[in-house]
Amino acid sequence: MAVTTVRLNDETLRQLDALAEQEGVDRTTVLKKALDLGVREIKIDMAVDRYQKGFISAWRAAQEAGVNLWEFIDVLKKREIGFMTSEEDLKQMLGAFG
Repeated sequence: MAVTTVRLNDETLRQLDALAEQEGVDRTTVLKKALDLGVREIKIDMAVDRYQKGFISAWRAAQEAGVNLWEFIDVLKKREIGFMTSEEDLKQMLGAFG
């Protein structure tokens, strides 16, 4: 495991400490959770962007985002982004189910 240093302003530290107190954990635990959630969201955002631009299929975007296809489709629905797929992608998706 690596160690890194991040500079945070006083308000952010107060918020982290308040969350840590609410959860009954230390600040480091809250930071790790926040980073995990943030990285997940960034990966999803990047995959959605590449999908919308037509660079990748929904199937590939889900893989890049680190979620399953149905989760990715849910993300598209929540963001009011239409589902686009080719016949070949559809065959691949259906083939994954047996």
